[in-house]
Amino acid sequence: MIEAKGKHMMIDPSQPGTVLKMHAKPGKGDALFELTNNLHYNGDTDGPVDWILCRADDDPDTLWAFEFYKDEESFKRHFSNPNLEKGHDEVIDLLSEMPMRVEVHPAFSSYQLKVD
Repeated sequence: MIEAKGKHMMIDPSQPGTVLKMHAKPGKGDALFELTNNLHYNGDTDGPVDWILCRADDDPDTLWAFEFYKDEESFKRHFSNPNLEKGHDEVIDLLSEMPMRVEVHPAFSSYQLKVD
């Protein structure tokens, strides 16, 4: 359920998402961040509608990605799209181990969508 607050509405708690933790090979952190950022601009209409890539100040070779999708159907289509495999393979080539991936849904957020 979405609750309106004034002229704003909190993010939809049914919106699917994923959290990824990826460890780059030593010294490959910048390349991993650059590639992952670029892959978010691939024209996939089912791709994440909101995302952020984060790194810890003391761990430049670890990428934390938080991605949220329009709805369950677009989430499923995105992760079953064979056209995205080449980019995922390029990411895996930069990693020192397989990434951690957890499917999530928002519980609370400061992010708000404007209600027209």
